[in-house]
Amino acid sequence: MLAVAGQRAAIVIDPSLDRVDRNAALAHELIHLERGGGAEHGGMPDDWEAVVARDEAAVDAEVARRLCPLEELIPWAARRVAAGETVEAWQVAEEWGIPERIARLAIRAAGAGVALERLEAAIAALDDEP
Repeated sequence: MLAVAGQRAAIVIDPSLDRVDRNAALAHELIHLERGGGAEHGGMPDDWEAVVARDEAAVDAEVARRLCPLEELIPWAARRVAAGETVEAWQVAEEWGIPERIARLAIRAAGAGVALERLEAAIAALDDEP
């Protein structure tokens, strides 16, 4: 949980969480702090729920990018696939020491990154055609 009062901020992490979940929770709250605090505030109108959901999703995506960087994940996954092995969330979670839900977000981002690389390569190939 992140609490901000003026120039001061406090992050409180549930002590019952294991190391992996504590690290992810801390990263999540630090990113909220970097972004100016969370979108959820006491007494907010009910129709802000969609705004809060978008903010939480954006923060979780950033947590995934930071704790499992694409420049490391994509080559790691490519080596596994080339060796005939699978790439599953639990494997990514183990390799990077992150929760599986964050691993799933990282895999989704890596898929988008690979698709973008393929698109850029296809565009470059078109540019090379006479």
